[in-house]
Amino acid sequence: MSNKPAASVQIDFMVNVGDLFRANLALAKARLLLGLGFSLMLVAGLVIIFLIIDEKVILVQTSPLFIGLPLVAVGGQLLRMHATCRKYVSSLSPPQRLMRYVFSDAADGFEVRSGESFGRIGWADVWKIAERPRYFLIFISKYDVCVIPKLALANTKELNLFRRILTAKLGSRTELLAQAVD
Repeated sequence: MSNKPAASVQIDFMVNVGDLFRANLALAKARLLLGLGFSLMLVAGLVIIFLIIDEKVILVQTSPLFIGLPLVAVGGQLLRMHATCRKYVSSLSPPQRLMRYVFSDAADGFEVRSGESFGRIGWADVWKIAERPRYFLIFISKYDVCVIPKLALANTKELNLFRRILTAKLGSRTELLAQAVD
């Protein structure tokens, strides 16, 4: 048994729309690109049909629709996603917006606190953790994700300790970015 005290990282931050929207945008990027690709293929098919049947006048008259369809396909989804994030954050009371996560290398999970509620999530229940340039994503499942902004970590030492705890507890289930040597 080691006499070394347990290292822990406490992360406190306020939930905000920007961080939540950026994380959702990154997670939905493939679906957005698929929708854009589908709508562009539809537009290309319609243009080809109009050219084959030699209806260039109708093609020119309907061309604004060919621009609008991809814009609605992607722009509408972006607006919906932003509105959902804004609505979620505004539905939280000010105390609920304050999040606290505590990670310890001696614990078999991590603590979560939001407002007056708190809980513990075991490492066995974490599907994976992915690091992005601006935040960490903790996937409890494919559809349940916690977002931790990197700005909430006090300094590089705390960030590196957090990475070490994640790697020690989850091993291959962590997708961390390459880090600079201190």
